[in-house]
Amino acid sequence: MTAPKYVEPSGDQKAGYLHYRRPASPWELFQKEEGLPVWKGIGMRDSRDLPRADWPRIGGKGSYIQPFGTNNVTGMYIVEVPARGALKPQKHFYEERYIVLEGRGTTEVWKNDSSAKSSFEWQPWSVFSVPINSNFQIINAASAPALLLAANTAPVMINAFQSKSFIFDNPYDFEDRFGGNLEDYWKPAEELEPHPIQGRAQLATNLFPDAASCYLPLDNNRGPGYRWIYPQMVGNTLLGGFIAEYPSGRYAKAHHHGSGAVLVCMRGAGYSYTWPKDKGGQTPWQDGKGDLVMQQDYIPGGMISAAPTPVPGETWFHQHFAVSKSPFRVFNFARLTPYAGANAGASQGEMVAGVGAEIGDGGHALPYHMEDPYVRKYYQQRLDEEGTEFAMPEEVYTPDGANINFDYS
Repeated sequence: MTAPKYVEPSGDQKAGYLHYRRPASPWELFQKEEGLPVWKGIGMRDSRDLPRADWPRIGGKGSYIQPFGTNNVTGMYIVEVPARGALKPQKHFYEERYIVLEGRGTTEVWKNDSSAKSSFEWQPWSVFSVPINSNFQIINAASAPALLLAANTAPVMINAFQSKSFIFDNPYDFEDRFGGNLEDYWKPAEELEPHPIQGRAQLATNLFPDAASCYLPLDNNRGPGYRWIYPQMVGNTLLGGFIAEYPSGRYAKAHHHGSGAVLVCMRGAGYSYTWPKDKGGQTPWQDGKGDLVMQQDYIPGGMISAAPTPVPGETWFHQHFAVSKSPFRVFNFARLTPYAGANAGASQGEMVAGVGAEIGDGGHALPYHMEDPYVRKYYQQRLDEEGTEFAMPEEVYTPDGANINFDYS
């Protein structure tokens, strides 16, 4: 077939097309080649309900998960490991981490051209990450299938290099991330340190044996009694995120930012609201725009895309609510670090608003006294249905609420 020739426009004509369809990205083509179901939406009650298909590349069965706002940025999937079986050995030039939903087993990890393997055990709600481009194999020790959720930076890397051999057959060893004496590499850490950028709690550990029950220090930035930790794992530089917990009967301030954050429930139960900031404003129900608000209920294994927007620069308000009698714990599982995510365009030394900064202080959080009255009314209704006590301090609903020192523990 003869290739079409370009014809230069004349006069005041415009070159090209005024409107055109975006072609499939290398990542989207890769997903299609995998032959798995691809779920898309703002969230789900429980990811264990997703259909799963045979996965020839890595073994087991799986389904891709592409929450709105994450396409071509972060990849997610659920994978089923057969009983008393294992997935195929894997290696890839992108960062990846896992949450164990069901099952018990081990993961073996080794370098290229090396027979020496390091390993660790996992159980329900273990969280682990594998060093980039290391070899690893996930092995199920139980008599029932295991289920794991994964998040990775595959879309970024596949779109950038457009070479399967580079991504999956690259011989490079990252000695700075997976080198030296590996005897204690998978030993869980306990010593907290301040996050180098935010100053909040950070834990440098390559394995959380039980992230649903591990200690989280008091943070208070998203609401009274809010607990939070940033996991720094296997030297990852793109995969960020955090583990957070809301006490029973309490909820977050509404806050807005761009897409990318996907919250996975690990404990308790709750729901989230999300709506476009510019179209819905700060009080959408009061202003007759309640139809713009989307709501997602979720239990352990469920998730929500906090800001499900495909539009660059558009920000969405979102708000998270604990309705269970036990604390509500979530993992911001697929969020990229500040270098690649929300603040990537900021220059060195430029001041960036922290998560605790409210709208009046140049931040993005909406004080409780400014929120839509429907928020509290509906929340109390949901708590009554669950038999859970409303536990928000009344003082937070005053203009000075953010400046009063409460016992939030």
